[in-house]
Formats: sequence, structure tokens, C-alpha cells
Amino acid sequence: MEIIYHYLIKNDIRSALRYYDSEGGVKLGDRFFDEIEATVTQITKNPNRYHFSDDYLRRAQLKKFPYHILFEATEDTIWVGVIRHDKRHPSYGLKRKWK
Repeated sequence: MEIIYHYLIKNDIRSALRYYDSEGGVKLGDRFFDEIEATVTQITKNPNRYHFSDDYLRRAQLKKFPYHILFEATEDTIWVGVIRHDKRHPSYGLKRKWK
């Protein structure tokens, strides 16, 4: 299955990594990044297990950090559009071009 990331995902991750690296050192930032990778792996294994956040985007919650991933799944592609903090406004990232 192909995974496509929106180009602004880098900004989403960098922002969180800056915070976690400053608060808990490099190891906390590494754990955050590892959890993102693990969640994306789980998404690719079974994207339909995640509920819809709105009409067409599914939401995968990270387990140990207050972030979630919004994505769209087709038969052969996972399109990851936003990695968003749980306290962000629900419309954050939804105006990104989805494909």
C-alpha cells in the first residue's frame, strides 16, 4: 500500500518535535516520532478500523501523545493530510488540498 504525505506534514511534526525536545529532551521527541511511525503502520494494516472524523477523513489517535492523524484511504493508497494536536481547532488543516 502506498503512503502519501501532504507536504505540510513536515511542519506539523517539526513543531511538535521542537516542543517535546525542549520539554523532555531528545528522547521524548524520539518517542513522539516513533509513535507517529507506529500509528501510520497500523493505519496501513487496517485503515477501516479508524472512525470517520468528517465525511471522508478518518482519525487515528496516538496512544501516548495528545495528537491524532487525519487521513484518507482508498484501496491502494493512504493519504496522510494532517498530524494535529488534540486541542487544535477542529478545522486546522482541513483546507489543505487533499490530493
